[in-house]
Amino acid sequence: MRPALLEGTGVSKRFGGLRVLSKVSFGVGEGEIVALIGPNGAGKTTLFNLISGLVRPSEGAIRMGEHQLTALPAHRICRLGIGRTFQTPRPFLDLTVAQNVQTAALFSERPSAPPEALLDLVELGDQAGIPARHLPAARRKLLELAMALALGPRVLLLDEILAGLTASEVSRVTGILRRIRDTWGIALFWIEHVMRAVMETAERVIVLHHGEVISEGDPRSVARDARVLQAYLGPSTP
Repeated sequence: MRPALLEGTGVSKRFGGLRVLSKVSFGVGEGEIVALIGPNGAGKTTLFNLISGLVRPSEGAIRMGEHQLTALPAHRICRLGIGRTFQTPRPFLDLTVAQNVQTAALFSERPSAPPEALLDLVELGDQAGIPARHLPAARRKLLELAMALALGPRVLLLDEILAGLTASEVSRVTGILRRIRDTWGIALFWIEHVMRAVMETAERVIVLHHGEVISEGDPRSVARDARVLQAYLGPSTP
């Protein structure tokens, strides 16, 4: 593992009497692609919400470089270099594709590539003038990715960016993710259920189950971990 750029230590979250995360520790290095996997309800999106400042942890600490994120509002965390996409894309539907990226760039204090270059990177350059509402679901995901890149992030939080895509679309988007890392050195922290894409793209995998980290390592070793197999498939029967 590379030295951590984004790091969490002993992170827990309770909603009333329900404990969603329990003493989760993690790290994402500069320019690293880290997948966060686990069954539905494991606490993955809650962890992203804590990192991005939408909710605050009940315990533990989250840091970005020398900055403590735990008590900061979402807009300040964003300006420190953390961008995010959501499971359901949220572009401004009445703005064009290019206007969406230009609007996102207004909220950054960090330099990023020009909007035209970002749209070319995510293969939407030829649709810059189209209203976002006319984009199909797969392309809205790519637009939201370009909007996140317009913030000039050092770390991108990607929440199921491949959900609902066809096999060819999955290959296309994972290629884009690799180019983002290779071109700009942006670290990717990536919630995903498409295991083939995780195995082919991630350098390291963290597995959550019932709000706890049960395994961490390279994709092949994690895929062989008995605890991971049990979490996904249930206990084996004789």
